[in-house]
Amino acid sequence: MKKRTWIWIPAALLALTLLCLLSVFLSARIFTVTKYRIYAPLEQPMRLVQLSDLHNSEFGEDNARLVKRIRALKPDLILMTGDMINNDDPDISVLLELTQSLSGIAPVYCCYGNHEMAWMELFDTDLRPSLEQAGATVLDAEYCDLDWNGNALRLGGYEGYYRAPVMTSHGDREKEKREFEFFQEFEHTDRYKILLNHIPTAWLDWEYRDDYNVDLVFSGHYHGGQIRLPLIGGLFAPNIGYFPHYTKGLYASIPAKVVLSAGLGSNRKIPRINNPGEIVCVDLIPEK
Repeated sequence: MKKRTWIWIPAALLALTLLCLLSVFLSARIFTVTKYRIYAPLEQPMRLVQLSDLHNSEFGEDNARLVKRIRALKPDLILMTGDMINNDDPDISVLLELTQSLSGIAPVYCCYGNHEMAWMELFDTDLRPSLEQAGATVLDAEYCDLDWNGNALRLGGYEGYYRAPVMTSHGDREKEKREFEFFQEFEHTDRYKILLNHIPTAWLDWEYRDDYNVDLVFSGHYHGGQIRLPLIGGLFAPNIGYFPHYTKGLYASIPAKVVLSAGLGSNRKIPRINNPGEIVCVDLIPEK
């Protein structure tokens, strides 16, 4: 009996190892589409598609599979919520080629993530000109007012911890001042307010969604918990730690609703396991 037990233990470990390797392989090559319906004080329905945390990943040559699927969704706006590149990779052609392809489908708006911010500091290069040339509108502690088919929208973008003091490594007081000015101006409007905010910590773990006058927030950063365990969920989230309460989904509150994407890729250090990439598709439905 003991001999049989010793035979099954290494066999089970081998099977588990192969299963993990298969999951890593598939999680890096496939993606899902998650759809939400949100009722909003708008005149006409509209569809928003969110991409986040690509980390220079490719799904097919030149991300052809990704572009094809987004085109089939027929979005009215495409939102990119940061970490689309890796902070130490000088080659950003994957992002720029994808942006150019997507801009032929619908208007593209993007905010920076922590990887874009670190990349610009490391390589002393501004990403904005390249992204704008590829067809995106960059929102870096900025907003724009849109009138889309009768819908009055205010669309803003920001990387970090909404309203929390954020200092760069050089103690950039001008940056901090600009961010606080953005917050104050962004909220004061009767338009429907959509915020691209890469790091969701303030909205979810600090429960800012109960306190600030924003209607809809799109975030990423947590990678769906990176490694998803059956019946448990995500294993780890940056800034939060192990077994985070929030990893992906739609979290409704008053006044804000938060859409947290699991993202599409991962940096080179930690693979995604049991965690395929995600495209988020949100249909805004007029309340009336």
